[in-house]
Order: sequence, then structure tokens, then C-alpha cells
Amino acid sequence: MLQKQGWRPRRTIIFCSWDAEEYGLTGSTEWVEENREMLYSRAVAYLNIDVSVVGPGFLPSTTPQLDELLQQVTKVVQDPDNSSQTVYDSWIKSSTPLRVLRLGDGGSDYSAFVQHVGIPSMNIIFGEGPGYPVYHSLYDDYVWMAKFGDPAFRRHVAAASIWGMMALRLANEDILPFNYMSYAIELEAYTKTVENEVKGTTVTCSPLYNSIRTLGAAATKVNNEQKELQKLLLSKQLNKDSLKIRQLNDRLMQTERAFTSREGIFKLEWFKHLVYGPSDQNDWDTAVYPGIANAIASARSSNTSESWKFVQHEIYRVARAVTQASAILSGRLT
Repeated sequence: MLQKQGWRPRRTIIFCSWDAEEYGLTGSTEWVEENREMLYSRAVAYLNIDVSVVGPGFLPSTTPQLDELLQQVTKVVQDPDNSSQTVYDSWIKSSTPLRVLRLGDGGSDYSAFVQHVGIPSMNIIFGEGPGYPVYHSLYDDYVWMAKFGDPAFRRHVAAASIWGMMALRLANEDILPFNYMSYAIELEAYTKTVENEVKGTTVTCSPLYNSIRTLGAAATKVNNEQKELQKLLLSKQLNKDSLKIRQLNDRLMQTERAFTSREGIFKLEWFKHLVYGPSDQNDWDTAVYPGIANAIASARSSNTSESWKFVQHEIYRVARAVTQASAILSGRLT
């Protein structure tokens, strides 16, 4: 409808349908590897839909800078199971604080985008349970969905509405709607977990805490910068094609890339993201700070001074990545 009215997005929207997802995410992985340089320099975000509806309840997964945008979008989409409220209303009633999963596992096509290239991403599912009984069986078909899973297909409409509004805002807003403060808050919580795991050893998390404080300060600075530029745009004092807008958007887009490392994760070198990645024991299991987690597991097994020194090395690696992300976000490194 928008296209028929002559509308064109400010940024290109690419619709992808992946082959061979069940065979090691082959289609999406091969495409990402083939187009890695283009994606690294130009991709703003990836929005994934896999098992979109399995039942009632809303269970999204995102990289943290998309949290705020997702909340805004769900506040204007009607809850498919209660027309008197929004998806956000039911979401916050079911989990306070809001339950948002992260994209560290290898269970769907977002894996290559997030964990290999470092692209802000989202995956949405209606259905909070551990799965649905017909999953991957002969009964996993239209008849089951129409009779049991989503009889009026309202949940599918809601999923499409959320995806569509997220895509429109990411493609069309003059300033990318990213908020990295969520990232800083989340990283600090993760670091407290690591600190508990290395208690009683010579390992310290101080470098990581210091880098996270720097990221929080950069996120606050950029949030204020976004607001000021938005005011100038609204008052027509600034053109939407201004170099200032372009530079800010480049920083917002490239910050996620800074969490990746060319060398990759310890034991899982293809996976480059140092914050979110799969466990080396189970590809379906999410590991936070996967390189640190793998190093701690090895150190506990061998319990040598060298193995604990390697844990410290992995903490320094993540701290450097977070510091670099802060520098990119604040404009000190472009």
C-alpha cells in the first residue's frame, strides 16, 4: 500500500527467505559470509521471524539497543488475546521487569548476523512456554495452527504488525532509534555474575567494570545528542541529510560491531561476538561473555595458574571491546 502511494524508505529494506535452516542455518550463514563486507559497513539491523506463533504470551529476543524501540512499538499494537490492551500491557503484566531474551544461541537465522558480524537484531515469538507439542512433527501444519495454535490468526497479525513497525522505523527515521544505555546496564549485571564465578581466584573484573562505566557515559552523551539533533530537525534548523545526522547514525550502527573480535571466541573462533554467543557445550544454549565462560570452565577443570591467567586475558579482551564501543559511540573513534 505504501509503495503504491509512491513511498520509498530512507534506507533499503531487504526481505529474505532462508533455505536449509535445519541443516546448520546454512542459507542465512552462507549469505552473511558472502556479503560480510557489505553488511559490516551498511547493515542497520536484522529482524528475524522463525517460529512466530506457538501460543499466548509475548517473548521477544533482541540486542539491548533495540529494547526501547521494541517497547514503543508494542505500546501501539493491540494484544491479540485481549482487545482492551496492547501487547506491551500484557507483556509487562506477565513479567516485571520486562522479560527480553538475548541472541546468543545458535538456534535461528539471527546467529550469523549477530554473532559473526555484529548487527543489531531482533527475534519475536508469541508463546511463552518451552515449545509446542507438535514442533517438528508431521502434525506441525496449518490445520493444527488454525484449530489450536492461533484459531483466528490474531497472533500472526500482531507479530506481523510488530515486525512491520520495527522495520518502518528503522528504515525511515532520520536518527536511528538505538539506545545503548540498556547495553551498559546489562553488561554490568553480566559482570557481577562473572565476578561471583571467579571469587577466591587471582582474577579481577575491574577492567571490565571500568570499560562499562565508560560505555554508560557515552550512551548518556549520545542520548542527549540524539534529542538535540531531533529538536533541530523538527524546527527545520537542520536538514535530514546533514553530515551531522550521517555521522551520528554511523556511530550508532557501528557500535555493535565493536563487540566483535577478528580472532573470535575462545574454542568457537567462527563466532566473533564477545558478549553474546553459544555455549561450547551446546549450540542451543546462550552464553554471556562466551569466551570468558569457556575459559572459566577450562580453568576449573585444570585449576592451574596459567589457566586462570587465561581467564584474566579473556576479561581484558572483552574490556577492550567495550572500551572501543564507547569510543565509537561517543565519536572519539570513527
